[in-house]
Amino acid sequence: MKLKNYDYYLIILTTLVLFAIGLVCIYGITYYNYLSANPAWTRTPQYVQYIEDMNLYLYPFLILLLIALGLCIPKRLFEQDILVKLSAAMLTATLILMFLSGMETGMGFILAVTSGLQGIVLIMTIKKSRAIRFEREGYVVRLGSSLLHLGVVILVLNFVSLRENPLHISIFWSGTVLVIAGNVFSFYSGRIASFIHYE
Repeated sequence: MKLKNYDYYLIILTTLVLFAIGLVCIYGITYYNYLSANPAWTRTPQYVQYIEDMNLYLYPFLILLLIALGLCIPKRLFEQDILVKLSAAMLTATLILMFLSGMETGMGFILAVTSGLQGIVLIMTIKKSRAIRFEREGYVVRLGSSLLHLGVVILVLNFVSLRENPLHISIFWSGTVLVIAGNVFSFYSGRIASFIHYE
């Protein structure tokens, strides 16, 4: 598969997965508002069941999103031949861990690997390394892409593995800030680059 087609299918997969996650969230909000007709429902077993159901609905799409990220992030660092082998090894190890130790362990593994790789990508992007590859040219848009990817990984990691962590909320907002910054840098790269150059 040519790298261009590889990128195209990754974009399609990621778009569809994010769209599905959005639909689940809309459903969850609508159902929450429906149940809120009883103000005390959050103190009943029905609320616990609601949380478990929403998590269950999200997990398949989070796995697909992690697969897309696991395929997308390493391509910044590795040639295509190495990339395909590395991606296959990551997915195989993830599936084995899911089978042996449960879904959260497998997802935690691929999240740890992708967050580490994306951290390396972000550092190399900040240093303007020529060893990493992006679809678009320009320092600001590349920085935006790196921040966005890292933010998404942190948000998913927070949801999957850190829900009981005392820093859960702080980690959530850190990921959110990275995603917002990544979007701003990506969509307004021209203006930001002009402003930086002007300064």
